[in-house]
Amino acid sequence: MRKYVRFVLGLRKYLKERIDPLEALDRARNLLKERIVSREKNFLNIVEKGVFNYSRSPYLKLLEQKKIKFSDVKSWVESVGIEGTLERLLNEGVYFTVDEFKGKTEVNRNGLRFLCKESMFDNPFLSYVYEVRSGATRSAGTRVRIDFDYLEQRSLYDAFLLAAHDSLTSPIANWFPLFPGAPGINSSLRFTRIGNPPRKWFSQVEKAQIKVNWEKTWGTNLIFWMSRLNGVEMAKPEYVNLNNAHKIAQWASSMLDYYPNCVIYTFATSAVRVCMAAQESGISIKGTRFLVTGEALTHQKKKEIEAAGAVAIPVYGISEAGVIAAGCEKSHSSEESDHCHIYKDTTAIITHRHNVPHFDRVVDSFLFTTLLYESPKLLLNVGMGDYGTVYTKETDCKYGKIGFDTHVANIRSYEKLTGEGVTFVDTDFIRIIEKELPGKFGGCSTDYQLIEEEDEKGLNRLRLLISPRLGEIDENKVVSTFIGLLKKAESSPESWAQSGSVMWDQARHVRVRREYPLATPSGKILPFHLVK
Repeated sequence: MRKYVRFVLGLRKYLKERIDPLEALDRARNLLKERIVSREKNFLNIVEKGVFNYSRSPYLKLLEQKKIKFSDVKSWVESVGIEGTLERLLNEGVYFTVDEFKGKTEVNRNGLRFLCKESMFDNPFLSYVYEVRSGATRSAGTRVRIDFDYLEQRSLYDAFLLAAHDSLTSPIANWFPLFPGAPGINSSLRFTRIGNPPRKWFSQVEKAQIKVNWEKTWGTNLIFWMSRLNGVEMAKPEYVNLNNAHKIAQWASSMLDYYPNCVIYTFATSAVRVCMAAQESGISIKGTRFLVTGEALTHQKKKEIEAAGAVAIPVYGISEAGVIAAGCEKSHSSEESDHCHIYKDTTAIITHRHNVPHFDRVVDSFLFTTLLYESPKLLLNVGMGDYGTVYTKETDCKYGKIGFDTHVANIRSYEKLTGEGVTFVDTDFIRIIEKELPGKFGGCSTDYQLIEEEDEKGLNRLRLLISPRLGEIDENKVVSTFIGLLKKAESSPESWAQSGSVMWDQARHVRVRREYPLATPSGKILPFHLVK
């Protein structure tokens, strides 16, 4: 009962204390400048209280094994800075891989062995009011607790991002699936807080296709009811599937009749679909800003979006820490299609060389560290399955002038395959490819392989390669069986994969190709294979 009371009172306060866009921008600038100056102080504060003085911290075992004390960390920060300290901790074995974080594999550091649970990384300073799920489908995806203080803080970063692209007061639409996924409900609340609630919330998935418990249904309905009570018409989800992207284009065109630009916040592939639909239907969406997230913004995707006269703005985040990087007003001219400035006041990122067995390659894996109390998870050198390039460079853009001089680009995932903003991880793939499909359709583990590639239009595709030696096979049945096995593998009926399977069906995301599975440069045939 206390949780429900806290939710109602917190939501009421959150809505009543909303501010107008210009005030939000002013607050954002002041907050970001202050946090950049206090970055090292904030890091040490959260490490002292959230790690060394928190008896249930999963990091203590690793620190104690190496006899590392808080005074050591403080001394390192003073001498080599935060990133230098994180590198030193990494060298001492103080880090968690994504599989260790998820509890998939046991932590093993010089004889010290233990198993983690995701809940061990929950931020102990949050009095959460609701939960969302991350996009990955291992088990039910990462459970992420949210409170209104977190949303209030993150909304100011949204104000700064929108202002950087001259869109602070522009009409906004979301195209994200329904709760319990994080992007749709979280962004609606954040944009509402800064006085610019989305005019539309389009959903790729119909409400009837999603099963959530009564708490989430009740909570979602209460959010909309209380927003109206407080004079805010927060847009309710409206079903528009992937094959009707022209409806999103029509909305953008109607807004551009009255405004210099508009904003559509969606997955990268969904943005491409809107642009393709606009061109095919003769609809002008020139001036539209697409905030794209959830999957890689490749050069081809960016090219397709810009061909429609729109702008692609990469927004990089992880559910466990929120939005951690975004593209500036000059990102469109960058050689890197997904160039972002890291919000270095909230998150530190270092990389380490990580061998990925099922890719047969070594990548520069990101390790994330949260610097503030508002983050859903307390992370200290934790991997999330992504890799790419991190570098420091001064720039004269709006992000650079405020102090965001750390950049990230070429962001990809080695832990999951992505399509239409929905991610599926290796655990289920490997079992299905190597055991389930051969058991149902014949052959052996090396007769089937999934490859992820991007077609000529910039859309992600999964090709299911089936060896020609198996003879005639009902390809449609193989695909439906494959997706069905993925759905069956889920342990929670509320998983993000509910909407994922629906979206993959709409987009015909998985298609069969009768070819022999591809080998890696070292001659290995793996369950899945990336085509660059």
